[in-house]
Parts: sequence; C-alpha cells; structure tokens
Amino acid sequence: MSLILFACVVRVRDGLPLSASTDFYHSQDFLECRRRLKTLALRLAQYPGRGSAEGCDFSIQSRGVKNEHQ
Repeated sequence: MSLILFACVVRVRDGLPLSASTDFYHSQDFLECRRRLKTLALRLAQYPGRGSAEGCDFSIQSRGVKNEHQ
C-alpha cells in the first residue's frame, strides 16, 4: 500500500516552501525530512529540466519551469 506522508512545492531558486502542511504534530523524522528536502531544492536550481530520485522509502520528482518574465 502506498502512502503519501506529505507533498511539498518549493521555489527552486531559493528553496522557499510554497505549500504548507495542515498537520499539527510533526515527528523529529518528519522535520528532518523537510529540512533535507529544502536543501535538495536549493541544489536543484543548478540543474535544468526534470528528474527523479527514489530511495527505500521516498520518491522525489523535480521539474524545472522556465520563467519568461525574468
């Protein structure tokens, strides 16, 4: 059974979360995962396009969006 623990949308340029969790209780593991995700988002700014990463208990999908107004 697949379970989504959380989904996060971040602005790759600076790692700013653009979505928030509605959960009131966050375990230490959950907070650590969010911290690592923010670090990863900052690194993704260096690479164009899209990609994915999978581990034993996670899946990350990345898609860069070109901003025509910059």
